Amino acid sequence: MTRKKEKLAFGIFKDGLKVKVAQLALSNGIVTVQSLEESILSSALFRQEVEKKEDAFLPEESDENEINIPELSEIEDESFSLPEISEFEDTEDFDSSAKEDMLPGLRDLQNFLQQFPLERGKISFNANDEQISYFQFDSSYGTKNLHKRLLEELVSKDEIKAKNYSFDYILNSDKSGLAFAHTGEFRLFHALRDINLILSKERYFYSCIDTNEICLTNVVNHNYIFSEDDYVLILYIGFDYKVGIVLKNGMHIKTFPIIVPDSDEITMRETIYSKVLLEQDISNIPITRNIILGGDNTSDEDLEYFRSASQEGDNITRIDLAHLSVQEGLGEKITPERIARYVIPIALAWKTLVPKNKKFSSTNLLPNRVIENQKYFKIAWHGFLVLAAIFYFAFAGTIKNLELKQDIIDYGKKNYQIERELSKNRELIKRLNEIKTRLNELQENLLKVERITGNKNQWNHILDVYSKSLNRNRLSWISDLSSNNEGFTVDGYTTNRRAVIAFSKLFPESKIISVAKHEDQGLTIWKFNISSKYPEPESWKSIENEKTDTEKPVQQEETEKPIIDEIKDEPKTELITETPIEIDDKYHSILSLYFSGNINNAFNQFSEFIKKYPQHKMAYNAKYFIGECLYLMNQYSEARETLEMVYVLNGSKSPDALIMLGNCSEKENDLKSAIQYWKTLIKKYPDNDLSKAAQYKIDKIEGK
Repeated sequence: MTRKKEKLAFGIFKDGLKVKVAQLALSNGIVTVQSLEESILSSALFRQEVEKKEDAFLPEESDENEINIPELSEIEDESFSLPEISEFEDTEDFDSSAKEDMLPGLRDLQNFLQQFPLERGKISFNANDEQISYFQFDSSYGTKNLHKRLLEELVSKDEIKAKNYSFDYILNSDKSGLAFAHTGEFRLFHALRDINLILSKERYFYSCIDTNEICLTNVVNHNYIFSEDDYVLILYIGFDYKVGIVLKNGMHIKTFPIIVPDSDEITMRETIYSKVLLEQDISNIPITRNIILGGDNTSDEDLEYFRSASQEGDNITRIDLAHLSVQEGLGEKITPERIARYVIPIALAWKTLVPKNKKFSSTNLLPNRVIENQKYFKIAWHGFLVLAAIFYFAFAGTIKNLELKQDIIDYGKKNYQIERELSKNRELIKRLNEIKTRLNELQENLLKVERITGNKNQWNHILDVYSKSLNRNRLSWISDLSSNNEGFTVDGYTTNRRAVIAFSKLFPESKIISVAKHEDQGLTIWKFNISSKYPEPESWKSIENEKTDTEKPVQQEETEKPIIDEIKDEPKTELITETPIEIDDKYHSILSLYFSGNINNAFNQFSEFIKKYPQHKMAYNAKYFIGECLYLMNQYSEARETLEMVYVLNGSKSPDALIMLGNCSEKENDLKSAIQYWKTLIKKYPDNDLSKAAQYKIDKIEGK
């Protein structure tokens, strides 16, 4: 059996400053993942005022009678060779001209991409989500003049006239669908064009540009089968791009953004699931029954958290591309977790290799002029003679130049690898120097301690004696230990006043200065102050081994007698016995109750938390979640009162409080107040992602 030539495809996904590349291959009908790599750029690719200019590396349009060309994107063709950039002048130095004004971000992308043989395959990449406009239409639009009508909904007349857009749409079986348009230039495309000039004399071949939503929908429809009535939520959490996509019967229902202000993993997971629950409540769609995770946060810990927070019977999985083969032995191992992290670039490359697959949408935002200029062309016989003559005279002069340029590229790749190793080594050296500096500081501090204490390490002895005594007299603690020229004084608390006598006998010439009584929640606490002389070194051993009767735990049956003649009654104070870590753990346990759907219990415990720890840093967040609990308990008036207090405090939850206040008013059919709350959110926090959700709600009510 004859083995077909291997075909390569590269999916490039840009998410903010992070770039991910998936290299896939097609051989004998099997699609294989060969490489998955990522890099973070140090800056944007272009300056804000970048000039819009025509693609310099594309050939000029040929005469009408000379063009008779089939599409190269038809993957069934046996040949897969790419045309060379014969339009370049041999004397032009592309390396120096392209590098002169190169920004750091573009240089980072060039260094990153040179490890891939891009000239040997087809390239697909995602469209910038910020430049995409969407329009979801129903079956009432019909099919007559559908393209023109949808285009007018998304693109202005001036942009249509200037041809400054790319447009496509998905048409479902029920004649509904999703249309989308990209306006402005594709900056990633222009960056690849410039990098092409530097890294290779062969022209890169561009196959497809898709939106992130289309990529995720493609792979889910290709790899999963759900019943017609099931709703499926694709939850993608990336570097900047975080979104939820709802599907039903393979069709797009809606997309909602996910705003995560915190970077802490636990808080981020809680916030994400909270937003999903809120979206489910607002849309009244059971989107949590089937959740498929993709993106950077798809670890086993993430899966475990979402499963623990979900309801019984919910199906939460990490996206699994079972129809793909994985090539082993090339760099870092390609695990299911890495497949889920690189799902969008994988989807781009996969669609490029098998474009006729009916599970994949046929959408493509690649500009038509690029598609046309990448087609094979035919010329008359006399044209071949002219080309042969040109080739003959140019070949001798260019062959050496090509060899030199290839050597430069090879050395550049080697230099890049060396620079990466040097960068890692510099970081290790930096850490070692920091550790060395710290060790020197510790050594100097130890020398200072030795000079101060000399041969009398009495403070260690004092602390050790008090530690053992506190262990014998439970529910006692030291609040302050200070020294003076004569000796030292100890301030502390105990629930057993007889223990004060035991503490006063630990060291010679100890004296009880004062004992004060406190009452706290029915518990009697004694505050004491004891002064003592420094012990003599020869007495340390005898004192340490001695265990007097007064140090033994005092039985509760003993009659209480005053320790000193005068006992002072002080005002009752609030006593908090938990450590900050224990309080934080208590708060997160209440959050877990909330996210697991136990709303009533979570409400009661949030209320108790605020009452007990009103000054704690998380009391403000607890106040907000009380408002959400009241909302989910259908107590909209009480929820609004609580959320208004959260908003007035002008903290991090103020935008969330405003959108929830609008939701409360909407539930009470007070649409005027709801719109006012949402307009306040848009006006006061225009850059907050919740403003987009507020505008969507306003448009929905006003019928726009």
